[in-house]
Amino acid sequence: MARFIRPYKVRFEDCDSAGIVFYPQFVLMAQRVFEDWFGEGLGISLGRLHHQMKMGFPIVNLQVDFKRPSRMEDVLDWSLEVRRLGAKSLTLDIAAGCAGEERVAVKLTVVCSDLVADGLASREIPADFRAAMEKFRIPDRLKLAP
Repeated sequence: MARFIRPYKVRFEDCDSAGIVFYPQFVLMAQRVFEDWFGEGLGISLGRLHHQMKMGFPIVNLQVDFKRPSRMEDVLDWSLEVRRLGAKSLTLDIAAGCAGEERVAVKLTVVCSDLVADGLASREIPADFRAAMEKFRIPDRLKLAP
């Protein structure tokens, strides 16, 4: 099992007037990690997936637990692991920590979909994607209760 890791330095634009990361920014950061995982971890950019393959992985469930505040210039170490890999959907654990402290935990469920003229149609995850995703899957014995 591999864990996808991505550092991110908190910028001024990420913070609110109190000087801490404005909570929606964590969702944007998690989305960036997801996009980077697709491009670098799985070997296919979301742009290519959307525009050339007419396929996507829209979010159907998003849970965020804010653990501790983060401030400008903190370097957050983001990690991504596959918690569940179903026939058409997957659930990801995406977390950020800094200086040994967990800062935010994101549970993200996405569904493999064909991009069609009138919206989305769910579909099975292609075998080559599944094989690549499997490398980031948390072994069953290590999974914790939700």
